[in-house]
Amino acid sequence: MKKILMVVCAMMFSVASFAQSGKSTASVHFNYLLDSPNNLGIGANYGYEFTQNVRGVAQFDYFLKKDGISYWNGNVNVEYLFRLSGGKVTVYPLAGLNVWGSSGDGGSDSKLGLNIGAGVEVPLSSSVAFKAEYNYKTQYDGFSTLNVGLVFPL
Repeated sequence: MKKILMVVCAMMFSVASFAQSGKSTASVHFNYLLDSPNNLGIGANYGYEFTQNVRGVAQFDYFLKKDGISYWNGNVNVEYLFRLSGGKVTVYPLAGLNVWGSSGDGGSDSKLGLNIGAGVEVPLSSSVAFKAEYNYKTQYDGFSTLNVGLVFPL
């Protein structure tokens, strides 16, 4: 598990280390694990636009304890941005790597996997946007998460 955490930290650092020019964003969100055990969670991410349409994102999520088990998730994704309505609405597919972990009374476990998904961002003002995102993760025969939250330009 320590090796997996080191890989995720290195991936997140590599995404953040390019943040020397271009647009950056930070977001906070609520998560819902769509598959059993249907846990609620919270998370945050940092995004950096490498080009006008390509954004790298480092994200961490924590799912609240339910039935004696809590989950956590670290992601590094690439998003391809489609700006609609004159740049007011942004729609994007995403793909990337993640580490999914659990801990509880029976011990702890973590697995490396892939993400695929899509999202939408709708500006509420010049300083905040609403975000909704769906992710499918490949670990444990696959499962899905739904994130809703707020995005802030940096």
